[in-house]
Amino acid sequence: MGHPKSLLSSPIPPEHQKISTQTLFSLSSSLSRTLLSIKNPKTLAPIHSLLLTSGLARSAFFTAKLITKYSELGNSAAFFSVFLSTPTSKHNVFLWNTLIRSCTQNFLFEEALDKYDEMGGMRLAPDAFTFPPVLSACAGLGAIEFGRKVHRDVREMGFGPDLYISNSLINMYTRLGSLIEAREVFDGMPVRDLVSWNSLISGYSANGEWEEALETYRELRVAGDVPDCFTVESVMPAIGGLGDVVEGKIVHGIANKIGIEKDKLVSNGIIAMYCRFGNLDDAYRVFDTKVVRDLVSWNIMIDGYFQVGSVDRALELIRKMAIGSKPDLVLITIVLRVCYEREDLRIGRSIHGFMLRNQYEWDTAAYNMLILMYSKCGKLDMSREVFDRMVVRDSVSWNSLINGYVSRKNFNEGVRLFKSMKESGDQLDSVTVTALISVCSQLLDSSQGQGLHSDAIKRGLKANLFVSNALVGMYSKCDLLEDALKVFDEMEVHDSVSWTSIISGCVQNGNYKQGFKLLTEMKLKGNKMDEATMLSILPACSFLASKRQGREVHGCILKVGLEHDVPIGNALIEMYSKCGILNYAERVFETMDIKDVVTWTALISAYGMYGQGEKALRAFRSMEETGIIPDHIVFVALMYACSHGGLLEEGKLYFKRMEEDYKIVPRIEHYACMVDLLSRHGQLVEAENFILSMPIEADASIWGALLSSCRVSGETQMAERIAEKIMTLNWENPGYYVLVSNVYASMGKWNMVGNVRKVIKDKKLKKDPGYSWIEIRNKVYVFGTGDQLVEQSSEMHQLLEKLDNLMAKEGYILNKKFVLQDVEEDDKRYMLCTHSERLAIAFGLLNTKPGTPLQIMKNLRVCGDCHTATKYISKIVQRELLVRDANRFHLFKDGSCSCGDYW
Repeated sequence: MGHPKSLLSSPIPPEHQKISTQTLFSLSSSLSRTLLSIKNPKTLAPIHSLLLTSGLARSAFFTAKLITKYSELGNSAAFFSVFLSTPTSKHNVFLWNTLIRSCTQNFLFEEALDKYDEMGGMRLAPDAFTFPPVLSACAGLGAIEFGRKVHRDVREMGFGPDLYISNSLINMYTRLGSLIEAREVFDGMPVRDLVSWNSLISGYSANGEWEEALETYRELRVAGDVPDCFTVESVMPAIGGLGDVVEGKIVHGIANKIGIEKDKLVSNGIIAMYCRFGNLDDAYRVFDTKVVRDLVSWNIMIDGYFQVGSVDRALELIRKMAIGSKPDLVLITIVLRVCYEREDLRIGRSIHGFMLRNQYEWDTAAYNMLILMYSKCGKLDMSREVFDRMVVRDSVSWNSLINGYVSRKNFNEGVRLFKSMKESGDQLDSVTVTALISVCSQLLDSSQGQGLHSDAIKRGLKANLFVSNALVGMYSKCDLLEDALKVFDEMEVHDSVSWTSIISGCVQNGNYKQGFKLLTEMKLKGNKMDEATMLSILPACSFLASKRQGREVHGCILKVGLEHDVPIGNALIEMYSKCGILNYAERVFETMDIKDVVTWTALISAYGMYGQGEKALRAFRSMEETGIIPDHIVFVALMYACSHGGLLEEGKLYFKRMEEDYKIVPRIEHYACMVDLLSRHGQLVEAENFILSMPIEADASIWGALLSSCRVSGETQMAERIAEKIMTLNWENPGYYVLVSNVYASMGKWNMVGNVRKVIKDKKLKKDPGYSWIEIRNKVYVFGTGDQLVEQSSEMHQLLEKLDNLMAKEGYILNKKFVLQDVEEDDKRYMLCTHSERLAIAFGLLNTKPGTPLQIMKNLRVCGDCHTATKYISKIVQRELLVRDANRFHLFKDGSCSCGDYW
């Protein structure tokens, strides 16, 4: 590090160039006294010159005096120059200590540590006065490793028992959050003074270790030491944090007894403690007895009233305060924060007006709080006006306004502000970056998100936990799971949000196996699972219908005490119903203390999946009796249940009641349910007329429901007309085009099939491949159509061929309409017999004991031929076969299906 040119090169005034040696003694004495009284740098310059002229500056005593005085005046360049201009031979321990102490006092912490190292390099042994300022510099710089090194030096040089050094060590360790090491120093002290106790109590309080702070205070009292102002001030936050009213009153009594209650810091601490207890009467009594109330006293008291909701009393105090003194910006910020938290626009506006009328300076913190307050109250125009008028903005200003737009779903304006922020040269901080990454998540804008990721790395925010968590969430939502996993793996620390974000990302992107693997890893590493974690993994159990995993997660929920959490209960109902164990779903429902509209919807949906329409209706009536008002989603679930339960008239009735009794305007999904309901009952003409009479334009989901029914019913003429209609709608969902293609295939119109497939290809749409899976002995086995590369492939095909022959004897006839490709007749038979659901059934039959029920899941709808074949298989093998497809559950038993052959 470079230092300024020596002051020896400065010109010496002529009047000081010749001084009689007889006057040196008197000069030395008078100059020493004069140096103590100097407060002005201009006064020091001639004295320094006189010391140089007289030669007194060459003594270590006056060199130290000059360094100390320049330090007090904040002139670091000068005190470094004084030190460097002194001959090296004069650099004794006393002079080094003076320099190091001056560096620390002027916040030149790094320089202080450099000088300590430099002193050691000169083989000059430190003394007891060297270590305290060095340790203070370590604390100021956050250099705990250097501090530990200094601590080792202390021990090696035999200064361990020194009271002053030990107190400095405690102070350093507590300031750096290393409370265990601070306690070790404290416990090892042969002698302690009040500073020792106060340093440890203060350290515990400052680090939120309130129980330890209070316990140490009690130890002090047992040891017979009398607390002072600083002791009381240090222990008060701990007592307030613990809510220990009794201990608070005891400490208050002691402060009164030893005569320190009137001390400014002590009385303010007592007021703050009572406010934290919500005991405003006692707080005000202390406040009212203060001879002199400073701004801090007023601010604490006013904030206390705001915190307990006594807004009128708080405002009355503000008016009283304004009579004698002008409220400071700290109080203004407190009031604005309360307005922000309470969304109190009226008072917030009046405070803003008060600031303008009284010409408060444009304090950034206060005006940032104004932006937050207006944003939360939905007044973004006012937020923007305050922002635009600010003389100085910081990253909080930008972040507050950006968050305001984001919270009101105005994502585009949030992004525009971000670009303006970059152009203005303002530095992005972690809060701003996190907020903007969240915007990209909402907009699914991975390109902008990747740019922010790069900015974060450039600005050294790569290791920031909140930024990393936001990146994991953003990449997951943008279907970039590999990028999300990479960010997660590179993180040095993971909290519950990190784990939940990546697990949720895996589930959202269909990588359920990885999601379960991460959940296991999270548990093994001792991370606490919360509501969000459970809600992120339960959908994976639901989709896979994994009973084992679902029960394990349920066990974790019970272990962490979340069984009474309503969203968790709702998710468990859905999970168990989709896992094929409806009775478990009902059991969860019955044990829930609180049931909301989502709870009832989950149960009604579950009954609909099993075709139990009557139960769904009973559940809906019970919900009405409890006083819960159904929403539009409940009616979707109810009409779905009516459709799959064969309840035509009931479905029509509740569609009518939805609008007449509950004033819910039907949405597109309700109309789709009605079309499905009519179509399933063979009322295809009525369904088409219903579509044509709708007050809103029908989309592909409406026409698709009718087309699907036409295909099942064999109404080819209507099916062809509707297929043409769907092709004109130009939808981006490949499912509807696949449905049209399948309809043409069942008619044998292969040229039309080719045309539809070309549209899919030209639009670059991705068709979901059909697959089925079965869980056997806690392992999931997945099968695709015609799969050859699976375990026991040859045995499975032999079993299917055997079953095919047995089914033929029972009257089964292959339905070649469900072959979706123009192939030879023999190939059609093979293609139908190796559909994924049949492969899963064959694998299950081979690997379970006779009579064992099987449960098979399929991601798409079960084809008509497989549905017929599965009925025959259930009768031949004498087993219950529970199949969950994209629509519902089918229970095949003794040659029939619970869906009544209409699904």
